[in-house]
Amino acid sequence: MLKSNDERFKTSEQRHSTILMLLTNSYDPDPRVRQEALSLLAMGCRVVIVAWDRDHIRPKGEVMEDIQVKRVWVPSTHGRGNSQLFFYIWVYLKMFWRAWSMSFDAVHCHDLDTLPLGFALAKLRRRPVIYDAHESFPDMLQGNVHPLIQRALVHLENFLIRRIDLLITVGEKLRRHFESRGASRSVVVGNWKRLEDFSTTPDEDQAIRRRLRIPNEALVVVCITQLLTDRKIEELLDAVDHCPDVYLLIGGKGTLEPLVTFRAAQNPHIRFLGFLSLKEISSYTCAADAVYYGFDPANPNARFSAPNKLFEALAAGRPLITGDFGEIAEVVRQAQCGIVLREYTAREICNAFTALSNSGVRDLMAANARRFGQTSFVWEKTAETLNREYSRFLPGLRQPSSAALNMPAVGGS
Repeated sequence: MLKSNDERFKTSEQRHSTILMLLTNSYDPDPRVRQEALSLLAMGCRVVIVAWDRDHIRPKGEVMEDIQVKRVWVPSTHGRGNSQLFFYIWVYLKMFWRAWSMSFDAVHCHDLDTLPLGFALAKLRRRPVIYDAHESFPDMLQGNVHPLIQRALVHLENFLIRRIDLLITVGEKLRRHFESRGASRSVVVGNWKRLEDFSTTPDEDQAIRRRLRIPNEALVVVCITQLLTDRKIEELLDAVDHCPDVYLLIGGKGTLEPLVTFRAAQNPHIRFLGFLSLKEISSYTCAADAVYYGFDPANPNARFSAPNKLFEALAAGRPLITGDFGEIAEVVRQAQCGIVLREYTAREICNAFTALSNSGVRDLMAANARRFGQTSFVWEKTAETLNREYSRFLPGLRQPSSAALNMPAVGGS
């Protein structure tokens, strides 16, 4: 349920502490940010997100699931390169103005591009600062900004992570990377999922396939991601063209959206779903037989990769098709819950489709994925980590119950 005002906070129970989160997307909502914010609410905190709306399409202020969202409107696009620095100056000024007028007890910075602002706010107010590193941000910018800017960001991050109160990140490889660079206290809060969000019945799954007019005997592969060249989308589309018994459910938005739309019009086995809500992501993932995750192995960030798609597949109990990099490949091999491609080519992807077309192989991998997801990667474990770490500087937080943590998936992806 979405609200357009702050009245709910006047009548809701008194919160223990206020957590200020800083975010450079519009929160529509961001899955990781949402899960962390809901967990903090369950601990008795009040959560306020100050977010950057680049497209000027979201309300300036609203309440989403008891999370207060305050947006600043600065028009821009992703991929501007070096010129984006000028937009960040404007964004920082507007975010600082919004945040400075608030009372808060801790600052939670999502990714490096909010950390300098959050660090300044926290130090001026003498509040703890938490750095939530979703990825290796300077590595993500390789090829998009001048090397001098990239190196400057590495030095800036090194300076700041030695002076923050807590660093949390998505996987053990990335945590060790930050620890080697001077982070004094770091923990893993993975992109793990609530199993309840990915619990559907066979009848619900079949209803989706019937609505999409997919034959019962077809292999259905789902790919919901940013539609960018580094996500190996074109190779996937080519593979589906050469595999007549495979249907592809593809969703998301990005620069390749016109290409995906065109290819879906040319091939009746490709269903382009557009931009999906979190609930729709879980529904389509469960309705599919396998999950595809593409990412350029040459990207420096690939060595740390522990993406949402991995944990969505595990929560849904679906085999995963991915490349040979990062924690994702390690987990797939350890759990024997999917296929690790030697390279992203149409031929290799077709070979994976052929292997998964064998129902015995597919069912075994699905069972392994489900077992691993239920025992090793459940959100309740990460919520316990958040509770333990936040309690260090905000004593008195309550331990969230399982019922409080198991919120239904809503909103955008």
